[in-house]
Amino acid sequence: MLLEAARGQSTLGERFNSSDPRFLAATYSRDLHEVSFLMKLLSDQGLAQHVAMGGEAEILPQGYIELDNLRQDTRDSTQGFIAMWFDDALDNAYSDGFQKGVLDAGYDPVRIDQMEHINRIDDEIVAQINASRFIVADFTGHRGGVYFEAGYAMGLGLPVFWTCRKDHIEDLHFDIRQFNCIDWDGPEDLAHRLGKRIEALLGAGPTKVTLGGAA
Repeated sequence: MLLEAARGQSTLGERFNSSDPRFLAATYSRDLHEVSFLMKLLSDQGLAQHVAMGGEAEILPQGYIELDNLRQDTRDSTQGFIAMWFDDALDNAYSDGFQKGVLDAGYDPVRIDQMEHINRIDDEIVAQINASRFIVADFTGHRGGVYFEAGYAMGLGLPVFWTCRKDHIEDLHFDIRQFNCIDWDGPEDLAHRLGKRIEALLGAGPTKVTLGGAA
């Protein structure tokens, strides 16, 4: 709720409207009553408050401090979340392409179907994206879940690295075509280009292996 309230603000103290439908989506609330309850929680903690009728609200000074803490948690993360089609035909693309590219850049790749957990799968996906430094979204196969996960990451302000196998690139949704997408041929090409792009944007991660063999 707090991260969504701050999204798009250009100045400190800029007001937002908690009745805006975007808060329903950002907080997975069923209705505006639940959003109001979340606003009350923020108010009770001294993080945000309503300032007028109709949902107009503002983030309080302590809220900006908490926002910095939330964002720092993500900046310190070494995790890269990989959203892709879990099809056997892409197993090599993952192990020798996505996984290798992220590892070569010095970060830790995470794919939800390879993690042990006891949560609902959708809750775990959201939790893992929240804990990630960035997301790799591959649109080969054009899976709806990948579109959702990329959009959710964008809403959090996380870097999204867009990829798609060349023979599927023509079917990319119009909204995705505007982004600089890595149109890969095979795992080796994918690993090289993805690792290079991650490093160019974020710098080498803490587990980057140097030529001398030391991290």
